[in-house]
Amino acid sequence: MRVPVNLINAFREGFETNLTEFLLENRLIDEKDALTQKRFMTRSVAPHVKMLSEMFNRTDGSQTDAIDTESYWTEGSNPKNRRLAYFLSFMPCNLFRVASVWAELSRLGFRWSFPATQDFRALEWGAGVASGACGILAGEKYAPLGLPPQGSFALIEQSKTALTLGTKWFEYFAQVNDMSWGARSFHRKIELTQTWLPPTAPKFHLFVMSYFLNESSNSSEAIIDQFVNVCEKHLEEEGLTVIVEPALKLQSRKLLAFRKALLEHPRVASGEVPLKVLLPCMGHQACGALAKPDDWCHEEVTWWRPGYLRELDALTGLDRKSLPFSYLVIQKTKRTLLEILPRLEGVSEKRYRLVSPSHSLSKKTSEFFICGQDGKRRARYANPVQPDRGDILMNTDLHGEPALTQIDRTTVLQDPEAEDANGDTTQPAGE
Repeated sequence: MRVPVNLINAFREGFETNLTEFLLENRLIDEKDALTQKRFMTRSVAPHVKMLSEMFNRTDGSQTDAIDTESYWTEGSNPKNRRLAYFLSFMPCNLFRVASVWAELSRLGFRWSFPATQDFRALEWGAGVASGACGILAGEKYAPLGLPPQGSFALIEQSKTALTLGTKWFEYFAQVNDMSWGARSFHRKIELTQTWLPPTAPKFHLFVMSYFLNESSNSSEAIIDQFVNVCEKHLEEEGLTVIVEPALKLQSRKLLAFRKALLEHPRVASGEVPLKVLLPCMGHQACGALAKPDDWCHEEVTWWRPGYLRELDALTGLDRKSLPFSYLVIQKTKRTLLEILPRLEGVSEKRYRLVSPSHSLSKKTSEFFICGQDGKRRARYANPVQPDRGDILMNTDLHGEPALTQIDRTTVLQDPEAEDANGDTTQPAGE
């Protein structure tokens, strides 16, 4: 995945100033310089960040299928500082992840085609503090897809505390970015095996799910019927669904199982409900990562962290210079992939995406895993310029078995208006 430089740099300076103003207005901090006070951050924020990180970033062998989201907003000592810790530490990271997915769509040429006077309707499921909704706004500002100038987000969340804060944050974020977007909040819990929206609910152009499936103990197979139903009844033709989930093995594989269940659903497979997987797979091939029980698939992007977050990482032992995540983009459409993503025009079916880092075997040869129309392969490539995770290889000629493939010829998809978020050209020098 290649992220535009202006998006990478968007959180470098002004974001912290705006965030501080918002926190003061909502009485989450008492002093303007609170985020630069080491004593305050050490005693009032860092301990909560460590606890929340242990809860979210579960390790293999201790991962559970769901998280009780309400408890970390309302229980424990000093819930005000606990909410502040979540907002400061996790919200910007999740915002940037969603914005990066939006930027990848932009890079591949996706564009909305709506009348300029038409309001754009979006919905974030399990919105929390509206990280996903704000990520869409940030993505549109720095890597536009052509959204109409006005729009609204419906924010659905089971925690009233998080929803109240998230609605205020979304409206503030839209205002400081000069975007005419409003928000409506809906305090409710979604039972994923039951109807997600009432029959009277309108249709939306965009669904966003940011760390939403992660909060449910239901299997992907158990919820796919209701997902297909809500897309059929409440997603506009040509509408998008953007899903971002943790990069942990269990949660990533759950998303891959969701994709598999979607493509095998009778109403989707027959075209009755025309849902097409766009990213990261660029096709409906069988998932290579699901073939082995210990494998999974995720992306990783690099950014300029806000200054306070760099200091907070130092206090907690975390490192958010790079952000891993799993994602899926689905469109309700009857168009072909090349019509939707015109940057792939002229690219043969022999296209692959790197799904691992690139490891140097010598000065000229690198090894990595690729995934394409014929599944997942371990590949070697003799070229001084090494591609990296998320890159797309076009018109690729190769030979060998999936266990070890030699790439004879390929072209890495480039964008003159973007830089590689994982390369030296965009790695923040001060990081």
